[in-house]
Amino acid sequence: MKIILVFTFTILLLAVTSTDKITGRWESKLPDGNILGVIFKSDNSMEGYFNKKPLFSGTYAWSDSIFSFEDNGCGNIKGIYKIVFFSNSDSMHWEVVNDSCEGRRRGMNKMVFGRVK
Repeated sequence: MKIILVFTFTILLLAVTSTDKITGRWESKLPDGNILGVIFKSDNSMEGYFNKKPLFSGTYAWSDSIFSFEDNGCGNIKGIYKIVFFSNSDSMHWEVVNDSCEGRRRGMNKMVFGRVK
């Protein structure tokens, strides 16, 4: 009986923790060989880096594949993107919904990130 309870608890724990697809470290290798990375934390804060050097920080909200965020890289202008996960949720593709920060919008639209394990 104890084995069944432990097994059931483990399955429930995995089911609950696996719904948070975004938390963790993600990176994208750019065409020029540079690395753009983002760390999404469970407290809805994020930190970005370029070739392992700090680039920006901010906060985000995530709901029903819509990702909205504000970061100090664009003067706290809010960006809204749709994120599509693929490859067992180890990769994500960004599509712009609304972002008035032109440089970020051009750079992020259609960007693909892979989870760093």
